[in-house]
Amino acid sequence: MSESQPLPNLAIGYSLPRLFALVAAGLLLTLSCGALAFSWHYAKDITTFQIALSYFGVVFFGLATCKMLWTLISARQPVVFITRVGLRDTRIADDTISWRSVRDMSIFRYRSQRIVVLQLDPLLATRFEGGFLKRVLSLLNKPIGADGVLVNAGGLTMDGEALFETCKQYWTAGRLAYSGRAVPQPEPVH
Repeated sequence: MSESQPLPNLAIGYSLPRLFALVAAGLLLTLSCGALAFSWHYAKDITTFQIALSYFGVVFFGLATCKMLWTLISARQPVVFITRVGLRDTRIADDTISWRSVRDMSIFRYRSQRIVVLQLDPLLATRFEGGFLKRVLSLLNKPIGADGVLVNAGGLTMDGEALFETCKQYWTAGRLAYSGRAVPQPEPVH
């Protein structure tokens, strides 16, 4: 689709098969950590550190699995909305991020995961910082190159690469419209 064509409004929701896979992986990891933590396998050569790490894994993966299970049960509506005006991810905030406030866009790759990173104007970026936990996570993400507002495609019907390309296309079209080089409109017939 070229930039001169009108871009439709997109609504992206959760993919049930992907959420089932995430819940299954979380259950597997929780049970694996539980087997080590609670000595279900009766091994004698496990250190205290490994047992403590296994308890941490049970809690961490258990909570993550519960969150994915809750998302699977409750998610029936789209969560990411992409329009020519901007992007709204209801998992981050209820506000729309205007394309003209996005300074740069990149994709963060970590193993098989692809996350869209939006670099916002500093005044607007504070609105999307979120609570204490989100601020701590964003501080941890800065050193590894994921500095900005993160739009994660995990569990969505659109994968990370397609989400990035779609956002880039809408961002370019939105910036062209704001820069005064509006998309050419057809001449009226008299």
